[in-house]
Parts: sequence; C-alpha cells; structure tokens
Amino acid sequence: MLKSLEKKGKRGFARLAALFFGVEPMEPVSAAGIDPRRILVVRQHNQMGDMLLAVPAFRALRNRFPGARIELLAAPINTDVMMNNPYVDEVLTYAKERNRRNPLRLVRFLKDIRRRRFDLVIVLNTVSFSVTSMLLAAASGARVRAGSSGARFGNDLTARFYHLELPLPDDGELSRMHESEHNLYPLKALGVRAAGLESLLVPAAGDQDEADRIIAASFAKDRPFIVVHPGAGKKRNIWPAERFAETARRLREIRGTGIAAVRGPVDGETFDRFLKACGGAALVLSSPGVGLLGAVMRRAALTLCNDTGIMHIAGAVGASCCAVFGPTDPSRWKPVNENVVAVRAEGGDIESVPVEDVLSAALRLLA
Repeated sequence: MLKSLEKKGKRGFARLAALFFGVEPMEPVSAAGIDPRRILVVRQHNQMGDMLLAVPAFRALRNRFPGARIELLAAPINTDVMMNNPYVDEVLTYAKERNRRNPLRLVRFLKDIRRRRFDLVIVLNTVSFSVTSMLLAAASGARVRAGSSGARFGNDLTARFYHLELPLPDDGELSRMHESEHNLYPLKALGVRAAGLESLLVPAAGDQDEADRIIAASFAKDRPFIVVHPGAGKKRNIWPAERFAETARRLREIRGTGIAAVRGPVDGETFDRFLKACGGAALVLSSPGVGLLGAVMRRAALTLCNDTGIMHIAGAVGASCCAVFGPTDPSRWKPVNENVVAVRAEGGDIESVPVEDVLSAALRLLA
C-alpha cells in the first residue's frame, strides 16, 4: 500500500516537474555525433547480477567515447561491484533510504552532481522504469539527457524529460537476446556498439591479500577447495541444501577438495541445513564483501551455487562455477563467461535437478 502511494506521488511530482524541464527532442543521427567530455550513467538497480550484466554496456561506452570521463550513479549494493572497474572512472552512491530520512543529504548530493557539469546523462533502465532515475537525470543539469523509453512500462513521461528516448527491444527480439545484449540495445541510438558480452569485476588489492590470508589459514598448502553458496534471495531459485551438501561431500571423496561455505544475509536456515548435512566446512564466510568473495572464488577450484548474484561474481572474476537454475532461462541470464556452466531444471522446478547432473558438470569443470 505504502509503495503504491509512493509511486503515485513520484509520478505526480514528475508530471509537475516536467513543466520546468522542457526538452527539444533529438534525432538519433544528431545524438550519434555528440562528443561529450563528461558522462553520467544512472543505473539504480538493487541487484548485483543486473549490474554485472550491464558491464558490457560500460565497456562499449568506453570504446565509443574513449576521451570522456564516465561516472556511474548506483545503489549502495552495487558501489563495490563497480568500484575498480576500468570502464568507469568514478562510482557515485545514491542512498535512497538515507536521503529520504535526511532531505538535506539529498540536497547536498544533487548540488554535487550539478557541480560536475555533465555533458551527457544516460538513464540505463531495461527491466523496469524508475521515476527517481529520470528525475535525477533532470536534476543533473546535463546538456543532453538520454534514457530508455518508458512506453514499454506504460509510462509517457520520458518524452518530456529526455532529449533522446532510447529504444528497447520488442518481446520477440527480447526472447532471443542475452540480458547483456538487452543492456546494450538502447545505446545503439548513441552510436554505441557491442565490444564483447563478458562481464568483469576487479577485487581491490586489499581484498586479494585478505583472501590469501584466510585461505592459507583454512586449507593445507596446495589443497584444492570449492566454494559453496546454498542460498538465494528467491525461494524458487534454491536447490535443496541437502543436495548441495551431498555434491560437496562426493567432490571431497573424489577429488579431495576442501569446502568454503558462504552464508548470505537471508540464508540462515538453508545455510544451517547445508552445514549439518555436509559435516561442516573448513571456512565459513558470512556476508563477505563483494571484492573479498570474488578474490576467494578466483582462487577456488570451483564454485557451486544457485542462480544468484554470486554466480555473476564468479563469472566476472573468471572463477569456475557450476550454477543450478530453476525457472530462469540461463540462455538469457547466465554470464556468457565460459567458466560458468548452468544445470537447469526441467519445467523450471529446481527441486527436479538430481545430484548426479550437478556432480557431473562440476567434475567436468574440475577436469
């Protein structure tokens, strides 16, 4: 109820604000000829996987505008995900909840954005429409505002705020498209072309040093180990914890691998069942930072997980990963990185995936 009222309030405010943010529409041909020195990309998604699947779009932007400074406005959960990315010069964190509690903080944030004098702001929405992102783009003071069209989401406001409405694919095109291609699609209107669909996450040097330290303290020298994350944010994406445990036990028997177990913030019961069923783990990481987790997975022989953000981290750091998929189509959502293999449930029911299928895929990766 409160969220619905909030959305209606935002849209009402946006319609009023549109009276003061009039725009002269641009044609794609004109937009493709712009040469911005400073670019702001607004992408507030609260999902790590969605952000990592957008990395190819940032790579393509860098290739298209090699002399420009590219800054990203992201939600707090994705600040560390993009912090050391070579395609982004700076990550700006938009803490929506904190700004809501402290309006003065929001005013200071907006002043800082305007002070940066962006030539181009791009709102990169693909799976949903964000009134907040559109308003932030308008408040940035950028000379040219471009953003994904809201028509697909039943919203007519974008034509009033953006000099250039970026197109989105129709349902037929989208059904044949990887999500990284989906993120690149709107940028075609700016003359941006794909430069590979692989993702990338770069752990900080401190995270790599910390990973080395905890691995050395947990496993005998040169002993291979696997990382297991049995949880997920969505219940339908969770393969039974006992099957993760059985797979880990059998890998330990066959290949002598140690076990590093990852507990996410919502994994309580699932994680406890996993630990009990597999007889414990040499290393337990509770809600580790993205960089540290990526550094640990990169040193592991294999990561076992569900269709979650951890799968995308594995792909982005080049770690071998076997991910169990339920209702989600891996041809659209699995990282394209070859080091990530998906085992998919028949009919979308993740509980139908047998241990033998996951074990077989894991052994192929280990080989």
